Amino acid sequence: MKITKRQKAFIEKILDIYKETQVPIHYSAVAERLNLSKYTAYDMLRLLEEKGYVESVYETHSEGPGRASVLFKPTSKAEETVRKLAGAEAASWEEAKERVITKIAAGEFEDAKLAEDILLQVEGGLDDVLYCSNLISDLVTRLRARGRHRMMDYYASVILALIEKKNAGDLYLLPGFMLGLASSEDDAVELTDGFLKKIRKYEILLERMDKEARSHLGDMLSKIIAPLRNE
Repeated sequence: MKITKRQKAFIEKILDIYKETQVPIHYSAVAERLNLSKYTAYDMLRLLEEKGYVESVYETHSEGPGRASVLFKPTSKAEETVRKLAGAEAASWEEAKERVITKIAAGEFEDAKLAEDILLQVEGGLDDVLYCSNLISDLVTRLRARGRHRMMDYYASVILALIEKKNAGDLYLLPGFMLGLASSEDDAVELTDGFLKKIRKYEILLERMDKEARSHLGDMLSKIIAPLRNE
């Protein structure tokens, strides 16, 4: 598995949080440390919980009624995994982190699919709006590469009209529609499989966006789609 500089920095930070955390920590604090949106951090922690690496606990507020806060802490499985990946011969914590990163990149982490899923989110997690706009931009690039972007001459005006409404329902349909345009009989299955996870994340992020964020996304998507009318 190829690990980018950004992913490497993420792994180092999350290992530091693991080492420093002696008490359960709120996902918003994890998000701040990792420079991720709180939604991405929450999803990642829930994914780690499903695999048994963290466990959630609920903290009730002593002053008045209110919802309990969800906190997370590493499990014994996480401790054992870090020890195994770092190796007993590591002379320092910095060396231990380098060993962990090297072994994850080499595919020696037993939950390789988990690592891939989390690191994929890291690449898009700094900004939810940016992640969604980058996905549409990637689909436009694929349309151009296949010489299919001219099909957008017919659809672009309709799509732009929907985008300008900045309605969640209309924006929700956009990546699936463009994926259909970008696909051909020869690569439909391969292309769809490669984008399904990214589109699902787009849908989740869109559902959580407030009106201001959707407006910003709509403005960015308009700039991406509009040039296709003239190609």
